[in-house]
Amino acid sequence: MSFRDDRDADRARIAALEAELARANQQIAELEGRRSQALVLSSSTSLARSGSAAPDKLPWYGAPMELALTRTFTGEFPRDAFEDLLEVIRAVTRSAGRTELLRSSMTWSAGSNERSMGPFTVITVSVKDGRTTLVATDRLGQLAGGLYGGIGGGVGGGTAFVPVMALLSVPVLIPVALVGWLGTVFLGTRAIFKRAARRRAEALQQVFDAVVAEISARIATAAPAP
Repeated sequence: MSFRDDRDADRARIAALEAELARANQQIAELEGRRSQALVLSSSTSLARSGSAAPDKLPWYGAPMELALTRTFTGEFPRDAFEDLLEVIRAVTRSAGRTELLRSSMTWSAGSNERSMGPFTVITVSVKDGRTTLVATDRLGQLAGGLYGGIGGGVGGGTAFVPVMALLSVPVLIPVALVGWLGTVFLGTRAIFKRAARRRAEALQQVFDAVVAEISARIATAAPAP
């Protein structure tokens, strides 16, 4: 085999490898897209609707800073049964929380310290003009700040000397190594935040669904017979 044949064979192998790499990158992108929709839960009351033609993309930091669910019921939840509704919430969350009872509304808040990472779940039920409105929220700002500040800032900034020391003999590569190092730390932190946000979303969905079931049952029981 001649030198030209060897060169052509090498080029063919390189082209094949490049094609395989392109396919692998496409598969990775598709997988990342599916993972980015992990907060899309399956129920009709979910945080985002699954199967939509153009699902909303998650922000660059991996998850929304606030989770919110809402539903309005036709019919009034019995105001004297707010305490029973609180027991449902406490049973699901396993937390006594803080409660505010008014004449036509009830608010339950998780007892998390504002300086902690949460959860900061708030459940509000209001009854007015023949309708009952349920709103459930959770804030993820503290969680994001703790993870990106602690892991991103601490690990990324605190250990940036590692690639620098490794490339002292080739200083021209130090900027590239730093970018790669910080990028890796950021992607790792983003993945951790997404997983934590997914768990918080699932917990919010669970208590929301429990409250929906209780409100629906009470309204149906209180409705006058036709």
